[in-house]
Amino acid sequence: MTANTTAHTVRSCCTPAQHAQADKSKPVALLALGTGPHGKTALLEFAGGWQRTIDLATQFDGWHPLFADLPQEDRQRLRDHAVPAFVSHPDGTQSRPDPLSFVRQVRPAHGKSSECTYFDVPAQGYVEGTATGYRCAAELLEALALGYGPHIPLTHVLASAAQAMQDDFHGTSRRGAAVAFLEVVGQALHFFASRATHQPWLADKVEGAEQYVQYTAERQATERAGFIERMKAGKAAKRQMRKTTGSAA
Repeated sequence: MTANTTAHTVRSCCTPAQHAQADKSKPVALLALGTGPHGKTALLEFAGGWQRTIDLATQFDGWHPLFADLPQEDRQRLRDHAVPAFVSHPDGTQSRPDPLSFVRQVRPAHGKSSECTYFDVPAQGYVEGTATGYRCAAELLEALALGYGPHIPLTHVLASAAQAMQDDFHGTSRRGAAVAFLEVVGQALHFFASRATHQPWLADKVEGAEQYVQYTAERQATERAGFIERMKAGKAAKRQMRKTTGSAA
């Protein structure tokens, strides 16, 4: 007896970035969402009526400029579809990246509400933790370099890393990861300061803040003046009412 086997060809991965490098055409309609051998997928129609399946390998892929010509509703469906699913942990909690691996939405073992942890790294020895911190910094910089994607709560991330840096140096903690992570952030600021034309941008920021200070002061002065006038008018009305009541008596 001869056993006949049929070879199944697995479609090669085609992310939005890979498509954009090879073809400048953009999709005009979202036909279907699904999953494939490379993860989540989107079946799209392009001008001329031809179709292609695009792989959404990461959450950031759902935000790629390739989809800029799609209707807003379709773009939102893509972004929602690209969000990774919650995974369960032995302690009963569930979590997922939001959107970085170390910025996570965490669901408690009991209840459906979730909260975000902004520097979710394991407690490790200091030396081992520094490698983790450098990996997190690399992931952050790569995400920011894309120029698109879901919101990264950078202020909260930095605050949480600074808090983790206060952990005990001895034993296992997040301190090593935090120190390494913030070291890269500091070096990135030095790089930005020495190579970017940041002065006009920051001058606009300062001017805008000062104008808002002046606007707030003027508004508060106007509100105080209005309050004083209303108080005076109220007192005058009460005096008039007392006079009228006295005359009638």
